[in-house]
Amino acid sequence: MFNPHKWLGAAFDCSLYYVHDPEHLVRVMSTNPSYLQSSVDGEVKNLRDWGIPLGRRFRALKLWCLLRAEGVEALQARIRRDLDNARWLADEVARAPGWKILAPVSLQTLCLRHEPAGLSGEALDRHTLAWVEAVNRSGRAYLTPAILDGRWMARVSIGALSTEREHVAGLWRLLQEEAGRAGAANGRL
Repeated sequence: MFNPHKWLGAAFDCSLYYVHDPEHLVRVMSTNPSYLQSSVDGEVKNLRDWGIPLGRRFRALKLWCLLRAEGVEALQARIRRDLDNARWLADEVARAPGWKILAPVSLQTLCLRHEPAGLSGEALDRHTLAWVEAVNRSGRAYLTPAILDGRWMARVSIGALSTEREHVAGLWRLLQEEAGRAGAANGRL
């Protein structure tokens, strides 16, 4: 599943899914009442058999327009830039004392946490939520708090149209500042 309205900047809503075995999808979803049959059924791929709704808006037009306006190479460059920036941030976080990457960074989203020495359990959760909330209140970035393995962490997704390395570096500074403030407020740092 891929949402071009999130990462590529396609107009909302535009979601895609890739199918390894379309015949399986057709076997599961196929419907063939007489009123849907046509003289060209054997010659075309009938997408009515690929999902539950028979009637759909032409969402693919948004993606086609985006591809025509931006070009494949420009979209590829933007995705590569975002992947590069995510890898850069992951490397920075991994090198910083007290910071951890909590899941593999395979695309542009990082799952991370600041874990000061001696802080665990619910105290660590309070610390995490405090600095994430401070980042979000700043208006300079927005993080999504989420639970992983029973503890709060922060999700950082790099993919806004105008995001460059300087913005990701600024985000990294902001994360460190707010985590430091949250720790100082709790007498930890």
